Amino acid sequence: MADYVNSKPPVGAVWPQQALTSAVGELEPVIGYDEIETRHLFGLPLISQMKNPFTGKPIVMTPEMVKDIIEGALRQAELDCRINISPIQWDEKHPFDRNHYEAYGYFKLPHRPISSVDKIAVTPANGQDVYQLPLEWMEMANSFRGQINIIPMTAAFIQGGYIPSGSTGAAFFLSILGNRAWIPAYWKITYTTGFPDGMVPRVINELIGTIAAQEILSMLAVTYARSQSHSLGLDSVSQSISTPGPAIFQIRQQELQVKRDKLTRKIRNLFGTGLFSSHV
Repeated sequence: MADYVNSKPPVGAVWPQQALTSAVGELEPVIGYDEIETRHLFGLPLISQMKNPFTGKPIVMTPEMVKDIIEGALRQAELDCRINISPIQWDEKHPFDRNHYEAYGYFKLPHRPISSVDKIAVTPANGQDVYQLPLEWMEMANSFRGQINIIPMTAAFIQGGYIPSGSTGAAFFLSILGNRAWIPAYWKITYTTGFPDGMVPRVINELIGTIAAQEILSMLAVTYARSQSHSLGLDSVSQSISTPGPAIFQIRQQELQVKRDKLTRKIRNLFGTGLFSSHV
């Protein structure tokens, strides 16, 4: 279990981004069985059209099955939106780039939203930290988009590098930066992403629920494969019945796909992971 006692949290909450207080609850637990039924599958019994060959009874989708589908939907939502929903701690090496360093230690970290920066250090190839920067220097105003900056509060400026006052050991390692344009794997940054305490924004729950509902309907639709049409005849009287078969949930599936696409684009834009292209 990671220790976050000495970590640097973002400005305000991870969600709503940078908020201090909210009159309405903006976070809720990850969507569960009951919410899937009421929000996305209202009026649709989670029962297979096929019967159990041993008991002769319809097969019911249990809460445990739905929970497993929700877990898969959560991971799929993370992949689609390129964010972390469940908390994950990362330990990454980043190069020294003089242009970024002179721009107040600019870092664009690949994972987001950042819920805390736990350590940033100068770490050579042997893996031993030679200097750990004070977390008070970490600027977290744009951390939800994966950006952090180093802004020293008390520092001396020597040969293009920020030197913490009263630290001669650090002075050596930071002063050499003024003579180098780029150093590979110079910084080691430990940080945590995702939403703390298992509480997520409603908009993300909507996406998780939409993906889970699509999977549930797809599984149920397969059980209707034998029910497309059948007829009954007695003497000169006959009756034919046709049903949609596996396409019974097609309209609802299409609605869910449209909703999924919109939510995915919205969440990507909220956390700065949207992609834009144009022709000039």
